[in-house]
Amino acid sequence: MRSGYDFVIAGGGVVGASIAFHLAELSDASVALFDRGEICSGGTGRSCAIIRSHYSVASNTALTLRSLDVFRDFREALGEDDVACGFVNSGYLILAGPGAFADRLADNLARQRELGADTSPIDRAEARELHPWLELGDVSAIGWEPASGYADPIATTLGYVTAARRRGVAVFEHTPVERLRLAPNGRPAASRVTGVATPGGTVEARYVVSAVGPWTRGLYADSSLSDDAVEALRLQVSRHVVLTFGGAPSYGPELPIVKDLTVDNKMYFRPADGGVVLVGTGDFGDPLEDPDRMTATAPRDLIFLQRTQIGARMPAFEGARLTDSWAGPYDITPDWNPVLGPAPGVPGLYLAYGFSGHGFKMAPAIGRCVAQSLLGETPDVDLASYRPERFSEEALLLGAYGAGSIS
Repeated sequence: MRSGYDFVIAGGGVVGASIAFHLAELSDASVALFDRGEICSGGTGRSCAIIRSHYSVASNTALTLRSLDVFRDFREALGEDDVACGFVNSGYLILAGPGAFADRLADNLARQRELGADTSPIDRAEARELHPWLELGDVSAIGWEPASGYADPIATTLGYVTAARRRGVAVFEHTPVERLRLAPNGRPAASRVTGVATPGGTVEARYVVSAVGPWTRGLYADSSLSDDAVEALRLQVSRHVVLTFGGAPSYGPELPIVKDLTVDNKMYFRPADGGVVLVGTGDFGDPLEDPDRMTATAPRDLIFLQRTQIGARMPAFEGARLTDSWAGPYDITPDWNPVLGPAPGVPGLYLAYGFSGHGFKMAPAIGRCVAQSLLGETPDVDLASYRPERFSEEALLLGAYGAGSIS
């Protein structure tokens, strides 16, 4: 391990890996990527890896459209012949019942097309042609994205890490950033980040990027930053459970992903291998004090609820057996949108957290835009709306569908 780098990135999930790759791709800067465990052993590895561009926040759409281009031609985008992201172009359906969500869906589809998304409203007959398994009697509005799909989160992250290493990035697994190294900044109670402390020693850095997601608050606290700085993160962590139900061998991987706004938890589901449906929710989940103490057990009431919901939407899965479950942490901000930008009052630290369930699908473009910003270039997508100060400024990025991961 060298004594110093231009950029140190804490967090080896897909966002940290994408930032590391793009810094090396766009410059000759020295870059080091640190992860507390193996690469992709945190939230990314538990992601359902759904990729869609349907958002009511315009900058989210801009990021996901650019990211979708990367997923669809991953090897070309990374300049490597032996990497893969496992992208499946299944398409994406979004369903709304009668009322406000149907109107908002129609408005968003029109806005999406203005931003360049390949999306359109379709009727129930068209939707059944695309996905014959669906029961749509209670659905009033449907959106369709033919270019969207899902991918393999671990393969994607490892692809970025492979490409980053080949461009000179030093990657350190099982090497947690224990705390930020601080130096006085010429003002009372003000400090500048000058590097990080790890079990292997201290590492100097011109800039530290914190991409540790649900562990962001802990990194701040362990670094003895002020209580005000910790509180200013405005970060909550929750546990999200994913369930899989089986018993329908002909339910194949080519069938579209479905987002269901007719139910309160904004359920989503997609195919998985072996005639299995993977089911999750777009709500807050269960509060989680410490992501290191997260249990993977699925609550009985959630299993019952999700089995009932998926059986109502796809009658072939009525009463289906639970085949697997797992849990992952979400890092959630007050507006369910990420924080990207220099840390207020902590020079030398760049924040990338609070992805609130969107991180995987945005990661390719976020990595490039963050790298451009750190290098003093104009990013492809303006990141100003994601600035950390927006919470104190009351400039929240509020989505049309209320709280949840469909901003």
